[in-house]
Amino acid sequence: MASPTDKQKLWSFRRWMIVVVVAVLVRAVGTYVSEKRNVEYGSWNGTNFMMGTMRQLITPEYVSSKIGPSSPRDEVLMRTDWKFDEAMVKEIGMPWNPATPNRDGWGSLWYIICDFNNDGKVPNPELLTVPPKPGATQKELNVRIAIFSAGADGDPATWEDNQPPGFKGW
Repeated sequence: MASPTDKQKLWSFRRWMIVVVVAVLVRAVGTYVSEKRNVEYGSWNGTNFMMGTMRQLITPEYVSSKIGPSSPRDEVLMRTDWKFDEAMVKEIGMPWNPATPNRDGWGSLWYIICDFNNDGKVPNPELLTVPPKPGATQKELNVRIAIFSAGADGDPATWEDNQPPGFKGW
Protein backbone atom coordinates (compact mmCIF):
# COMPACT_ATOMS: atom_id res chain seq x y z
CA MET A 1 0.00 0.00 0.00
CA ALA A 2 1.37 3.36 -0.97
CA SER A 3 1.83 6.06 1.59
CA PRO A 4 0.07 9.40 1.01
CA THR A 5 1.99 11.93 -0.97
CA ASP A 6 2.73 15.41 0.24
CA LYS A 7 0.02 16.73 -2.08
CA GLN A 8 -2.60 14.38 -0.56
CA LYS A 9 -1.52 15.33 2.96
CA LEU A 10 -1.90 19.01 2.06
CA TRP A 11 -5.44 18.46 0.71
CA SER A 12 -6.39 16.48 3.79
CA PHE A 13 -5.05 19.26 6.03
CA ARG A 14 -6.97 21.90 4.03
CA ARG A 15 -10.23 19.95 4.37
CA TRP A 16 -9.80 19.74 8.15
CA MET A 17 -9.00 23.45 8.33
CA ILE A 18 -12.18 24.25 6.39
CA VAL A 19 -14.21 22.13 8.81
CA VAL A 20 -12.61 23.88 11.80
CA VAL A 21 -13.17 27.37 10.33
CA VAL A 22 -16.83 26.59 9.54
CA ALA A 23 -17.38 25.23 13.06
CA VAL A 24 -15.84 28.36 14.61
CA LEU A 25 -17.98 30.63 12.41
CA VAL A 26 -21.16 28.74 13.30
CA ARG A 27 -20.35 29.04 17.00
CA ALA A 28 -19.55 32.76 16.65
CA VAL A 29 -22.82 33.48 14.83
CA GLY A 30 -24.79 31.48 17.42
CA THR A 31 -23.18 33.41 20.26
CA TYR A 32 -23.82 36.74 18.51
CA VAL A 33 -27.50 35.93 17.96
CA SER A 34 -27.86 34.77 21.56
CA GLU A 35 -26.20 37.93 22.94
CA LYS A 36 -28.26 40.13 20.60
CA ARG A 37 -31.43 38.46 21.90
CA ASN A 38 -30.32 39.00 25.53
CA VAL A 39 -29.69 42.68 24.85
CA GLU A 40 -32.91 43.07 22.85
CA TYR A 41 -35.23 41.17 25.21
CA GLY A 42 -33.30 41.31 28.48
CA SER A 43 -35.31 40.03 31.41
CA TRP A 44 -38.17 39.01 29.12
CA ASN A 45 -36.21 35.91 28.07
CA GLY A 46 -36.68 34.16 31.41
CA THR A 47 -39.95 35.88 32.31
CA ASN A 48 -41.75 34.80 29.14
CA PHE A 49 -40.48 31.24 29.50
CA MET A 50 -41.53 31.11 33.15
CA MET A 51 -45.02 32.49 32.34
CA GLY A 52 -45.57 29.75 29.77
CA THR A 53 -44.38 27.04 32.13
CA MET A 54 -46.53 28.33 34.99
CA ARG A 55 -49.63 28.43 32.75
CA GLN A 56 -49.14 24.73 32.05
CA LEU A 57 -48.59 23.66 35.67
CA ILE A 58 -50.63 25.98 37.86
CA THR A 59 -54.38 25.49 38.20
CA PRO A 60 -57.03 27.55 39.99
CA GLU A 61 -57.26 24.70 42.50
CA TYR A 62 -53.53 25.01 43.26
CA VAL A 63 -53.87 28.78 43.72
CA SER A 64 -56.89 28.25 45.95
CA SER A 65 -54.84 25.97 48.18
CA LYS A 66 -52.14 28.65 48.46
CA ILE A 67 -54.36 31.64 49.30
CA GLY A 68 -56.19 29.85 52.11
CA PRO A 69 -59.85 29.33 52.98
CA SER A 70 -60.47 32.83 54.32
CA SER A 71 -59.62 34.59 51.04
CA PRO A 72 -62.51 35.41 48.70
CA ARG A 73 -62.74 33.29 45.56
CA ASP A 74 -63.47 36.20 43.23
CA GLU A 75 -61.94 36.34 39.79
CA VAL A 76 -59.89 39.42 40.53
CA LEU A 77 -56.34 40.46 39.90
CA MET A 78 -54.11 38.93 42.57
CA ARG A 79 -50.41 39.14 43.28
CA THR A 80 -48.45 36.01 43.98
CA ASP A 81 -47.47 37.04 47.48
CA TRP A 82 -47.69 33.41 48.56
CA LYS A 83 -44.81 31.00 48.06
CA PHE A 84 -44.91 27.98 45.79
CA ASP A 85 -44.21 24.72 47.53
CA GLU A 86 -40.91 22.94 46.89
CA ALA A 87 -42.53 20.27 44.68
CA MET A 88 -43.83 22.91 42.28
CA VAL A 89 -40.54 24.80 42.28
CA LYS A 90 -38.70 21.55 41.46
CA GLU A 91 -41.18 20.72 38.68
CA ILE A 92 -40.72 24.15 37.15
CA GLY A 93 -37.02 24.15 38.18
CA MET A 94 -34.90 26.32 35.89
CA PRO A 95 -31.89 27.46 37.93
CA TRP A 96 -30.46 29.46 35.01
CA ASN A 97 -33.59 31.59 34.78
CA PRO A 98 -33.71 35.07 36.41
CA ALA A 99 -37.48 34.59 36.76
CA THR A 100 -38.75 32.15 39.38
CA PRO A 101 -42.20 30.77 40.16
CA ASN A 102 -42.41 33.48 42.84
CA ARG A 103 -40.85 36.44 40.99
CA ASP A 104 -40.60 37.73 37.43
CA GLY A 105 -37.31 38.62 35.71
CA TRP A 106 -37.22 42.00 37.47
CA GLY A 107 -37.81 40.55 40.96
CA SER A 108 -41.48 41.61 41.22
CA LEU A 109 -44.41 39.41 42.18
CA TRP A 110 -46.51 37.95 39.35
CA TYR A 111 -50.07 39.05 38.67
CA ILE A 112 -52.58 36.25 38.31
CA ILE A 113 -56.31 35.79 37.64
CA CYS A 114 -57.94 32.40 38.24
CA ASP A 115 -61.16 30.83 37.03
CA PHE A 116 -62.55 29.96 40.46
CA ASN A 117 -66.14 29.48 39.22
CA ASN A 118 -65.09 26.87 36.61
CA ASP A 119 -66.75 28.54 33.62
CA GLY A 120 -63.52 28.38 31.58
CA LYS A 121 -63.15 32.17 31.48
CA VAL A 122 -61.40 34.92 33.42
CA PRO A 123 -61.78 38.69 33.22
CA ASN A 124 -59.32 40.33 30.85
CA PRO A 125 -56.46 41.67 33.02
CA GLU A 126 -55.97 44.49 30.52
CA LEU A 127 -59.30 45.92 31.71
CA LEU A 128 -58.67 45.37 35.45
CA THR A 129 -55.70 47.71 35.83
CA VAL A 130 -56.18 51.41 36.57
CA PRO A 131 -56.13 52.83 34.01
CA PRO A 132 -57.08 49.95 31.69
CA LYS A 133 -54.93 49.19 28.65
CA PRO A 134 -55.88 51.58 25.81
CA GLY A 135 -57.69 49.75 23.03
CA ALA A 136 -58.51 46.67 25.11
CA THR A 137 -62.07 45.56 24.35
CA GLN A 138 -62.28 41.82 25.02
CA LYS A 139 -64.04 41.53 28.40
CA GLU A 140 -63.15 37.89 29.11
CA LEU A 141 -60.41 35.46 28.15
CA ASN A 142 -61.16 31.81 27.43
CA VAL A 143 -58.52 30.48 29.83
CA ARG A 144 -58.58 29.05 33.36
CA ILE A 145 -55.63 31.12 34.49
CA ALA A 146 -53.97 34.34 33.27
CA ILE A 147 -50.51 35.25 34.51
CA PHE A 148 -48.55 38.35 33.66
CA SER A 149 -45.61 40.42 34.77
CA ALA A 150 -45.75 44.11 35.62
CA GLY A 151 -42.64 44.52 33.49
CA ALA A 152 -39.49 46.49 34.09
CA ASP A 153 -41.20 49.42 35.82
CA GLY A 154 -43.22 47.20 38.20
CA ASP A 155 -46.48 48.99 37.33
CA PRO A 156 -49.23 46.68 36.02
CA ALA A 157 -51.09 49.62 34.43
CA THR A 158 -48.26 50.47 32.02
CA TRP A 159 -49.04 47.79 29.45
CA GLU A 160 -46.21 48.74 27.08
CA ASP A 161 -43.81 46.70 29.24
CA ASN A 162 -46.19 44.10 30.74
CA GLN A 163 -46.10 41.75 27.79
CA PRO A 164 -43.04 40.35 26.06
CA PRO A 165 -41.98 41.46 22.57
CA GLY A 166 -44.06 39.57 20.01
CA PHE A 167 -46.85 38.74 22.52
CA LYS A 168 -49.80 37.42 20.52
CA GLY A 169 -52.39 36.69 23.17
CA TRP A 170 -53.33 34.97 26.36
